[in-house]
Amino acid sequence: MPNYSWPPMDKRRIMGKRTSRLDGPAKSSGRAKYNSDLNPKDLLFGTLLTSPYAHARIKSIDISPAQKMQGVTAVRAIKNGGDEIQWAGAEIASIAATSEEVARDAAPGA
Repeated sequence: MPNYSWPPMDKRRIMGKRTSRLDGPAKSSGRAKYNSDLNPKDLLFGTLLTSPYAHARIKSIDISPAQKMQGVTAVRAIKNGGDEIQWAGAEIASIAATSEEVARDAAPGA
């Protein structure tokens, strides 16, 4: 049977030793930058309109109200009228907008 025992404490290189966290001072002082802190110029936010039904057939899709909304830059229908939805959460349309709020408002129920 193989020996899976740990080496003695004085022979260990990493375990049981103090390690320096290079990002520790920046994080604990609040100077560290996280993804949510960054807002690049012309950043867009996206959302998906998904089906609440596990099985359904789409009668029709009208994306024009979302396209006309202030702040919406792109709307794409992923499914079309007559397409069958086979699971709850299936993607129906995608929306890109200038803010999260606008993207959510353009996709009712998303």
